[in-house]
Amino acid sequence: MDIPRTRRIEAAAALCWPPAETATVEGWVLRAGGAASRRLNSAVTLGFRPGADPGAAVGSVEAWYGARGLPPCFCLTPATAPKGLDRRLEGLGYARLTPALVLARPLGGTGARAFDAEETGAEGAGAGASGIELFGRPTPSVMAALHGDIDAAPRRERAALYARIRAPHAFALARVGGEPAAAALGAVALGHVGVFALRTAPPFRGKGLALSLVRRLLAWGHGMGAGTAFLQVVEANAPARRVFAQAGFGGAYRYWYREGPNR
Repeated sequence: MDIPRTRRIEAAAALCWPPAETATVEGWVLRAGGAASRRLNSAVTLGFRPGADPGAAVGSVEAWYGARGLPPCFCLTPATAPKGLDRRLEGLGYARLTPALVLARPLGGTGARAFDAEETGAEGAGAGASGIELFGRPTPSVMAALHGDIDAAPRRERAALYARIRAPHAFALARVGGEPAAAALGAVALGHVGVFALRTAPPFRGKGLALSLVRRLLAWGHGMGAGTAFLQVVEANAPARRVFAQAGFGGAYRYWYREGPNR
């Protein structure tokens, strides 16, 4: 278990996918930010003040989220502190939700799957696609590809999230027959490029678009100085995991959430 690696990736992810509001409780970082994302509405548990009372800290977290009309939620990783927090929350009736994987790969050096410029080049865009375009902001076409299946209010929340990103970032878009077919976000922080919000519209799935988008963002991130790429995927999402394996990603660590009732 590589705790320093976990901390590095989590720190980069926090800059790439920023909440609207944060606070601290005994070393935990509390996040709130809408956008129907548990990562934006959960407590980061990578550090805990020595000697602090975990029970009292959990109570403070519950009060903070309760004041915002949100259920208390903790993001847990192998680096969670203090030890035993998962068991404590389970004993308090917190549900274990959304087990997920963080996958990573090198973009340089001599590792088994180190970066290859041709492998991650921009030319291939999947069957029927017209090429991968990069944008510095979420254009209407990008938003249609990323969020064409959600209502106006959550779409506005996602747009607000994208506007908060201060790390260098780019949106990759694939079109098929002129239609926005698939898109993803890449962001660079602390020497890492993270890939987020990857989505292919249902009519265009199975054409290799997701793999092309990921490879294009890896090439972009490497050009921005990133030496490592990472992404997050729900553990049960076997099709996505196959795509990411094709892109050279391997397992880095697991994470999951413990969510309590909204009191």
